[in-house]
Amino acid sequence: MEQRENQLVSVILPAYNVANYLDDCLESIISQTYTNMEIIIVDDGSTDDTAKKADDWLSKDGRIRVIHRQNGGLSAARNTGLHYAQGEFIIFIDPDDCIDKNLISKCMELLSDGSVSLVHYGYRLINENGVLCGRNFPDMLTNAEKLMPTILSDKIPSHSWQFLCRKELYSDIRFPEGRKAEDLATTYKIVAKAKKCAILPDCLYEYRVRSNSILGELTSDHSKAIKYYEDELLAFHEIIDWAIAQKREDYQNLAWNNELMHLFNHYKERIVIDDNLGTKWVHNKICKELSAFNVDGVTSSNRFKVFLFRFGFMPFCYRVMGKLKKRVKSILRKE
Repeated sequence: MEQRENQLVSVILPAYNVANYLDDCLESIISQTYTNMEIIIVDDGSTDDTAKKADDWLSKDGRIRVIHRQNGGLSAARNTGLHYAQGEFIIFIDPDDCIDKNLISKCMELLSDGSVSLVHYGYRLINENGVLCGRNFPDMLTNAEKLMPTILSDKIPSHSWQFLCRKELYSDIRFPEGRKAEDLATTYKIVAKAKKCAILPDCLYEYRVRSNSILGELTSDHSKAIKYYEDELLAFHEIIDWAIAQKREDYQNLAWNNELMHLFNHYKERIVIDDNLGTKWVHNKICKELSAFNVDGVTSSNRFKVFLFRFGFMPFCYRVMGKLKKRVKSILRKE
């Protein structure tokens, strides 16, 4: 362990209005069995007590640094953290989440092999009170070479907090500022650049499910939903262009089917909440994507949805499904 602990790990927390959760997150970080860390909190112009809470931690642990900046969004805060990071290794942690005390140690054991550039691990869900929700998402890959296609197909989401990697991978890569879906636009680049990845199946990261999170707001706010969808589509198009440049038709098909799956999910969301403008927007995007791509490359799971969509059955099916779901929830609440 002594040799591994000679290598500094930069832990970057982009923090915005997370005063209620920051203490729990930092407690889980300073309790790591791997101790050679710098903990960089980037306060992104918070309007609650986040900035004060972050500054209070400066006297509690000398490894903590706090950077205050004007609000610029998650990508800008992460990029600021990268700018100030001095470690040979980088890990991003969302400040409303927590990590297992052995996360960094287990990752560094694998990274001590100089050929490994990135370690990917599983996660589990906790509720707003920090209690486990009973759902685990272990990384079950047995072959690290399958990490890229698994991410492109969304079998493993593109989380920027689900891996620890060498800082050099970010040398020419930054998060797209002013855009949402920043993880989708970035993670594949990091994985592609890694000369070798390693897999930890253990659920070492605890992701907090919050009703007022960025994704949670998409259900109720039409304009935010469309903005997110637009940025998500842009990220998918960038991935597809990259796959074409790499002459990887398999990656191209995986990314396009993933994009189509997301569009159908958004279509269902907008229909169920009776957002006519949003439904029309997604409908037009699906039509455009289907006309631009070889339909022979559509997966079996998407093929049936394409059939329903083209013959106009999809809105009816989604409305019926939405009503049935509401009915089931109502019955369960009464019980």
